[in-house]
Formats: sequence, C-alpha cells, structure tokens
Amino acid sequence: MKRILLSLALTGGVFAQTAQEKAEQDLRLAQQQLLSLQAEITKEAGGLIKEVETIDDQVLAQTKTLADLLKAEDNVAGEQRQLNNELARRKGEFEYTLSTLRSFGSGLKDRIHPAEKQSFGVELAKRQKMADGSTDDLVMEIRNRLFLLHLSAERLQNISGGDRFEGSAVTEGAVIKEGKFAVAGPLGYFASDDNEVFGFTAIATAEGVDYPNLALVKEGGEPIADLVKSGSAIVPVDASMGKAIQVARVKKSISDYVEGGGLVGYGILAIGLFALLIAVWKVIEINRFPIPNRKKLNLILDDLLSHDTDAATAKAKAFKGLGGQMVESGVTYFYDKRRILEDALLEKLGMIQPRLERFLPFLALVAAAAPMMGLLGTVLGIMKTFAMMSAGGAGDSKSFSAGISEALITTAMGLIVAIPVIIIHGMLKSLAKSKFGQAEGVALSILNGTTELDESPGKDSSDDEPEDLDEAELSPA
Repeated sequence: MKRILLSLALTGGVFAQTAQEKAEQDLRLAQQQLLSLQAEITKEAGGLIKEVETIDDQVLAQTKTLADLLKAEDNVAGEQRQLNNELARRKGEFEYTLSTLRSFGSGLKDRIHPAEKQSFGVELAKRQKMADGSTDDLVMEIRNRLFLLHLSAERLQNISGGDRFEGSAVTEGAVIKEGKFAVAGPLGYFASDDNEVFGFTAIATAEGVDYPNLALVKEGGEPIADLVKSGSAIVPVDASMGKAIQVARVKKSISDYVEGGGLVGYGILAIGLFALLIAVWKVIEINRFPIPNRKKLNLILDDLLSHDTDAATAKAKAFKGLGGQMVESGVTYFYDKRRILEDALLEKLGMIQPRLERFLPFLALVAAAAPMMGLLGTVLGIMKTFAMMSAGGAGDSKSFSAGISEALITTAMGLIVAIPVIIIHGMLKSLAKSKFGQAEGVALSILNGTTELDESPGKDSSDDEPEDLDEAELSPA
C-alpha cells in the first residue's frame, strides 16, 4: 500500500515537472511567435502606412481635381448662361431685324409717291408677295426682304435725280386722264397726252386708289409739259405739294355755292326769293291796312248819339278799305237790334282777318319745304358721289369728302331759306294779329256806343237791354 502511494507520488511529481517544463516551453514558443508576429506586423505596418499615405495623397489629389472640376463646371455653366443670354439677344435682334424688314416692306407702298404706284409700285407689290409667301423658309424670306430693301435703295437713287414714266391721274370731276409723270423726290408733275391737263400730284392718296389726284394749273402749264417730255425745264415748285392750290380752290364764292346746288338749289333760291318778295309785300300791306283812328271814330259816335245820321254816314265814307266798310256797316245798323249790329260787324271782321293773313300760309309752307328740298338735293348729290367712287375707287376719301361737301350745299341752302322765313312768318303773324286787334277794338267801340242811346227812332222798345260784346264773340270762327 505504501509502495503504491510512493509510486504514485513519484509519478505525480515527475508528471508535474514535465508539465511545467512543457508549459514554459510553450510559453517561450508563444513569445517567439509573438515576437515574430510583431516583427511581421511591424514590417507590414510600414508598408501599409506608406500605402495609406499614398492613398491619402491620391485622395488629396482627387479632391483637388474634384474641386477643379466643380469650379470648371461652374465656369462652364456660367459660360452656358452667357451663351444662352447671347443667343437670346441674337434671337431678339434677328426677330427685330425680320420684323423691321417686314414692316419696311409692308409700309413702303404707303411711302412712295402716289404717281409711282403705277410703275415702281407694280414691281414692289410683286416682290412683297414673294416675301410674304416665303415665311416658312426664314433664309429665303430674309433674302426676299433684303431684296426689297435693295429695290428701295435703287428707287431712291433713281428718284433723287428725277424719274419720268407714263401713267394716269384723276382730275376735277373724278375724270381719269392718261399722260406722263415727272417725279423728283417729293415733287411730282403731270401732263396729259392731249396737253389739256397740267398740275401737281398730291402727296398722298387713299388706300386702294392707284391714280393720284391733281392740283391743276389752269394757266402756265407749258413748262410742266416740257418737263415731262424732255426731262428738263424751269417749272414752279409748290412747297405744299399742291395743298396750297387745293386750299385756294376749296374756297368758294356765293356763285360757286349756288352752282354747286344744281337744279334743286336754284329751286330753293327761287321759292326763297318769292317768299321774301311776299314778306316785303305783306309788311307793306299790313302796315298800310286802313283802320279808323279813335278820334275820328268818336266823332262819328257823337253824331250817331245825337241822331245826326247823315253826318255820321259822310264821315264813315271818308274811311277807305275794309276798315271803312266796317264803320259804314256800324253806322247803318247802329239803331237796329244789337244782334243785327253784331252780325254786321262780325261779317266785316270775317273779311278783314283773311285779308290780313293771306299768303302767310305760303310762307309757312316755304319754311317747311325748303329743308326737305335741301335734303332731296343732298340725297341726289350723295348718289352722284357714290357713282363717281365706283368708277374712280372706293378708297378715295378726298373725292368722297368733296362729293359729300358739294351734296350738303343744298341742305345748307334749304336751312338758309327756311330759318329767316320762319322768323319772318312769325313776325308777320304777330303783326297781322295786332292789326286785327285794332279792327276788333273799332268794332267793340261801335257796339259799346249803343249802350249810350236813350231813345232812338226806329229802335224797337221791346228789345232787351243791350249787353256788352265780348272780344271772343267778335272774332270770326
């Protein structure tokens, strides 16, 4: 038993010593491996550090490159914006240029001399049509527009030195004459082929009118004929381009207005003159219409009240006209019944009023008819104007205005006649009424004189008390 334990103890000690040695050996081995591993790590760490440093350098380089690229990108974007702005400006300039060329081409026809519409205007219209038809191809349109500009420049060169060409012009009365033009700048001259019409051409015509209007030269037109035929002559220069002549010719005398009214105007003046003569005659007639004055009438009434019938009758016969007849009737029926005297006086008053007012209705008729006749003349004149416009061009506003102005002459003449006639008619009506009022006063005086009679031979005693006669009762129906 003891041997076994001793063996075990010896064995255990040996085993423990062996294990310790192995452990120490393992430890040394591990230390060696650690040192070797640390050496390897140290060796590899240097390479990695160098590699990291290299990578850092590359990152820095790439970062700088990126910054440079970003900056370059910003520069490129700025240049792109500048280019876009420049392109927009160029595009605007191009559109403005194209718009200007279009506007120039479309407005050129209105800036040329009216006489040139028959020569240069024909070629211009042709080229303008070509340019308007090439809007789908901008290059072709620009070429056509530039050709119009070139054509205009050639025209300026030609017209600055003077140009002559054949054509037609509109003279007085909307008559179209054929002849030849001589144009130098804004100055234009025309001479007809038959050497009957000479004048300055107007500086403008209406839209759609190809023939210019003329300011005719009535006398001294031979230099103009020499100019248009030979191209050289001493001619008058009108700085107003014919306007001064036109303004001078627009001013019309009274005879011109009368002639412009035509037959209707003569008719208006005829009835106006007739109405004026009647008015003068009526003024004389009414003012000279005899009405007995109150002083002599009172003497007659005194004779009648004193029953001196013969003296009253003699004095009554001294009065003339219808007024005297009324006084005679009053004397004749003074002693009769009051109603008989009233009827006799009313009969005479009924004759006086128509005499005073005769021909006054004719004046009222003239006052109403004259404006209507003027309107008739205006309508006929407008019809004539439209007929001339259909032959000479509907866009000639000047011819239209001249025609309307001439047509309105009859309207003015009708009003000139009607307004004074209306005033005269009213004055004569008032004058006649005043004169008739005087006649009524005479009749009332005679009638009221019977109230002073006491007893008169031949006077019916059964007659009622005389009544005062109202003025309305004396007025004839």
